[in-house]
Amino acid sequence: MIIAYGESKIRQDRKAEAEKIFRALPYRYCFITGSFLSKEKYKDIDLFIITRSKKEPKIGLPKVKIQTLDFNNLYSLFYHSASKCCIAKNILPEKPLKVTVSDFWDVVNEAVPAIMNDKKNFRKAIRSLVLYIEYFKSKEILDSIELRDRCEQFKNYKEVLDYIEKEIPKAINKEASKGYIKRFFYSQAGFYKGYMQYAGQRFLYSVAHSIINGQS
Repeated sequence: MIIAYGESKIRQDRKAEAEKIFRALPYRYCFITGSFLSKEKYKDIDLFIITRSKKEPKIGLPKVKIQTLDFNNLYSLFYHSASKCCIAKNILPEKPLKVTVSDFWDVVNEAVPAIMNDKKNFRKAIRSLVLYIEYFKSKEILDSIELRDRCEQFKNYKEVLDYIEKEIPKAINKEASKGYIKRFFYSQAGFYKGYMQYAGQRFLYSVAHSIINGQS
């Protein structure tokens, strides 16, 4: 049974291709997302398998890029986004979304240095960042196609940094209590203060203080 989530955005000819891939896999829950769904030309086919098995799945198709998800991952913002627009082998399991300010900041903490270190290829580092920012702004979960389109709107890395400076303080101050913000972000700022020779840490220090001050 092939299920298409967000079917109106998916090329009809890709369903048959997806079914051939699913037949080669013994797993009950697997799904395909990414550019394969909507673009005429694509680089890879992003296949996700939901399994408790520790055995690495293999498939003899060079374009298929396999990633596994444990059932504990089904609470994540990533899974809720990816499963909104995909082709699945069966009806996918549903779990309530669980996401915290700490999770959000972990993503920011990882993305900013990556953007600073590879300014020309910044889009590689911003998918999760944009997903989290848009969710905390409006509680909207972007699907994989919406997320791709949103990321492609940034012309350069400076636009991404401006977006972070503008949106993150507003989003976090709307979400978290003042007491939590002061405890958490004073600790974060104290850590960054020891690494101010790095541009990424200076930027994060500034954003952390904007959050503490309630700035937007």
